Amino acid sequence: MKHIGILVPSFPVASETFVVTEINALVASGHQVTVVTFENVGECDALSPEVTVIEVEKLSRAELLLGVFNIPRLVRGISSATKMKSIATSSLVAYGYSIANIIKHRRIDHLHCHFMHGSLAYGIVGAKLAHITVSSIGHGHDVYVNQSDIPQKLSLCDFSVAVCQDMANQFSRYTHSKVKLLHCGINLERFNQAPTGAYNDVKLLFIGRLVEKKGLHFLMPALKNTLLTHHITLDIVGDGPLMNDLKFMVEALGITNNVNFLGRKPPTWIADNTKNYSALVAPFCIAKNGDRDTGPLVLKEAMGSGIAVLTTELMGAKEIVNQKVGMKCKPSDIMDLTRMLSQFCDFSPYQRFTMGQNGKRFVTKHFNAKAQAEKLSGWVQAL
Repeated sequence: MKHIGILVPSFPVASETFVVTEINALVASGHQVTVVTFENVGECDALSPEVTVIEVEKLSRAELLLGVFNIPRLVRGISSATKMKSIATSSLVAYGYSIANIIKHRRIDHLHCHFMHGSLAYGIVGAKLAHITVSSIGHGHDVYVNQSDIPQKLSLCDFSVAVCQDMANQFSRYTHSKVKLLHCGINLERFNQAPTGAYNDVKLLFIGRLVEKKGLHFLMPALKNTLLTHHITLDIVGDGPLMNDLKFMVEALGITNNVNFLGRKPPTWIADNTKNYSALVAPFCIAKNGDRDTGPLVLKEAMGSGIAVLTTELMGAKEIVNQKVGMKCKPSDIMDLTRMLSQFCDFSPYQRFTMGQNGKRFVTKHFNAKAQAEKLSGWVQAL
């Protein structure tokens, strides 16, 4: 089995649990895995002890000059670097050589790069300098906001992964792009809790960063409308730049008794407590800068915990959620959000419980991290 290097800008990042889940699943599939990162933030208890984390350092001028004498490597690196315009060629080659040295020292056979912004450009050059294969995976902000040189990066990768069909369609429009569709999977051993029964009260849970693309500024007025005819509570897990604005909105709407801001919680809390709710609500929308959620892991984790999911018809969410496991509404539409919340409240406890059970079966069949890692492994092994 090939030794796979996973390149990420920073590691670990609390909101990017999908990276650790994928790494652990690749290790379980038989691969040796090394994390290569530009910022080693600290320890990660959830990471397999077999995985080494190495930080990229820019080479000194003397070290770079020594590398220059390897003319074939230099030609490969510069040829790739000059195709990308958003980062200076000198910077790409300098960091690329550092990544290539890590690849050579650790005997890495393939480099898989998460996120398609600057770190991918450095990874491509490093892989070309080391003469190994390279792949990439897009997520959201890196594709729809910070989208520099995306066509060029796709053409230089041996294959690129899209996490939802809409993204795959976009990538396929670029010439010379070799696109694979692979939804992020979840660790079914962690998210295997199940509700003990059907709850009469409608208790909703939101989990995520408090930023514009999560759509909470549309959810709050819809919740206010729903409270005119139904009793409903909402617990918000997470923090972010919109925390104070959202608290002010809740107070202004007069719904403080129905909305609780719980702050950030560790993954263990989420895995243990999601089962205690009627549904996860995720009113995703497209932010003004174009940012959006593409293949939301939080939906799959809620389904794995056996609860219904309420979301919008946006990107990957529409591929994950069907009428058997939850409900969808139009993005950024307060009235349609109100309709969805009201209809969900009108369901019997048994109907809501059944949605959750259907979701658990669906996510087990389609979004198992182990199965997804085996697909990625197969693509890497075939290169």
